[in-house]
Amino acid sequence: MLEEEFDIDSLKRNETANFVAEVFYEELKFILNKDLDQILIVENSGMNSRALSKDILDVTTLYKSITNKYKEFLVLHLSRNSIYHQLPEILFHPLVISNPSMSNKEVVEAIKENKRREIRNLNFFQPFDTDLFNESSKIVNRHLNFLTDDNASQNLFTIAQKILDTNLEIPKPKLFKLFFKLCSSEQLKENLPVIEDLIYDVLDFKIELKYTPKIFNQIPYNNLGNSLLGIDFGLHGKVKSEVDDITACILLEKPIDDYNKLLKNIDNVKAILSFLIISNREIFVTYHLTGKLDFVLNNKYLGYDSYLN
Repeated sequence: MLEEEFDIDSLKRNETANFVAEVFYEELKFILNKDLDQILIVENSGMNSRALSKDILDVTTLYKSITNKYKEFLVLHLSRNSIYHQLPEILFHPLVISNPSMSNKEVVEAIKENKRREIRNLNFFQPFDTDLFNESSKIVNRHLNFLTDDNASQNLFTIAQKILDTNLEIPKPKLFKLFFKLCSSEQLKENLPVIEDLIYDVLDFKIELKYTPKIFNQIPYNNLGNSLLGIDFGLHGKVKSEVDDITACILLEKPIDDYNKLLKNIDNVKAILSFLIISNREIFVTYHLTGKLDFVLNNKYLGYDSYLN
C-alpha cells in the first residue's frame, strides 16, 4: 500500500504542499522516486474561501476495480473548480427544487437527490480533470526543470542559438553556460581577466588576452579637391589608431594533431569575443605551446608538424 510504503501523512506536511498542486506533485514523484502518472486521480472540490488559497486540501489513496482486479490510486484533493463547476448549472440542476405542493420530506429528498447528482457529475468529469492536471503538470515541470527536461532543454537550446546567431560549435551545456553569462554581458564588457575565465569555462582551454596598438601602414586619407589630405600637409608615415586591437593567445599544453580542431577553436574564440569587445577593435587569435616539445628530425617535418615558438 502506498500509505504504508511512503507514509502519505508525512508527505502531506511537506512544505511544498503549500505551493500549487503541480509543484507538489512533481516533488512527490521526486521523493517517492516513482512514476505516479498512471495511478493519479484528481478530485477537484470546487473553489472554497475557507481553504485560504491552499491548493492541496488532502492526499489519500483509493482502491478501484480495474479489469477484474483492484488497483491502488493516489488521489489529490484540490481546492479547484472541476469542468463540472465551469459549466452552467442549468445543464445539471433545476433552478428550483421545490414547489408549494411539496411536503418538507419531499423538499429534503429533492435536496439529497440534487447532491447525489452533483457527486455523479463530479465523478463523470474526474478523468477529464485528471488529464488536464497532467498536462498542466508537464508544463510546470518544463518551467521548473528547463535545463534537465529534454523537451524544455531543446527549446531553450534553439532559443539560445537564435539569439546568439553564430556558428559556435560547442556542446549544449557549454552553450547554455555562455548564454546565461552573456545575459549579464554588461559586467563582462572589456573585462579581459573575466573574459579569459569565461572562455576557459566554455571552451576548456586557457587563453591570454591583451590590447595591441592598431597601426595603419597606409595613409587613411582621401583626396580633397586637388590635394591628397595628409600627403600635401606633411602627414607622412604610419598612423596609430586611438582604439587598440585585441590579441588572444590560446595556450596549448601539448601539440594538436587535428589542425581543423585548432581552426575551430580560433573561430569560437573570435565569436565569443565579438559579444564582449567593442566592435571597432580587430581580433587576432594566435596560439602558443606552453609545454616542452621534443622531436627527432628524422620523424618530423620541420615547420610542418612541429611548433616553432
